[in-house]
Amino acid sequence: MINRYPILACVLALLLVGYLCFALPATATMASNDTFATCRISVADSLHTGFVTPLEVSQECGDIMQWITSRRRGEVSLNDLEQKLRACDKIEHVNVFVLNNGALAIDVVPMVPVARVFDGPTSYYINAGGKRISADPRFHVDVPVVVGHFTDERPATRLLPMLDYIASRPELDALVSTVKQDSNGDIIVVPTIRGHVINMGDTTRVADKFARVRTFYRRVLPVRGWETYDTLSVKWRGQVVATRRDKALANTSLNSVVEEYDDIDDHDTMISPLHTAKADSVK
Repeated sequence: MINRYPILACVLALLLVGYLCFALPATATMASNDTFATCRISVADSLHTGFVTPLEVSQECGDIMQWITSRRRGEVSLNDLEQKLRACDKIEHVNVFVLNNGALAIDVVPMVPVARVFDGPTSYYINAGGKRISADPRFHVDVPVVVGHFTDERPATRLLPMLDYIASRPELDALVSTVKQDSNGDIIVVPTIRGHVINMGDTTRVADKFARVRTFYRRVLPVRGWETYDTLSVKWRGQVVATRRDKALANTSLNSVVEEYDDIDDHDTMISPLHTAKADSVK
């Protein structure tokens, strides 16, 4: 007796294959002729930097929010959109796909800039990994400003440990206006308190250096005057070297008030342009 079940199964399989060969292309054709319902752009800005916004993503795609609903799906290449957005150095990851409701979805993970670099006429952002992000008026975020001439030997990324330390402490974040790299490689902090700068030397022992600056602010400047010094240097371990703005401002009667300070002559260690200035040191 012939077993007809295998034959029946083969016939049904052939019919199913034939149906799929017809239905799938037909469905794809119908889908390609459908228009997009809308466009949903999502930016995963977990840190709330606002560096990249949905509007700016739309502009990168030729103002896609304005014309997407008038285009058939077959007229829009999802791969081309992804490639275009991936070419933007402000975007770390992007995924473009169509939702079940016919909407075009664009999910973006932006770069997170940690500093704005000004190197002569050139300006750019850098992220925590040191990747350059071009400065565009449409993309802006409030981050520390770094100024100087940076090279492969002395890149802007060498300042990141100090910037991270400053950003993690609100009192320092409010104090520091700009971080500069001097021509000799010294790192200079420009505080929001006008009248002086702080020579940090390098990014080692940052906590200890800022602690010495705070002590100087608390115990010395209120006595000697906030306009007395133009440079505070904490680049040497265990001391603060302060360059007087003008010899005439030094009040010898105050030397007995702050006994741990003694006058020294050390012009080579100062960044002050006043070559005739005296310096005060605390140990």
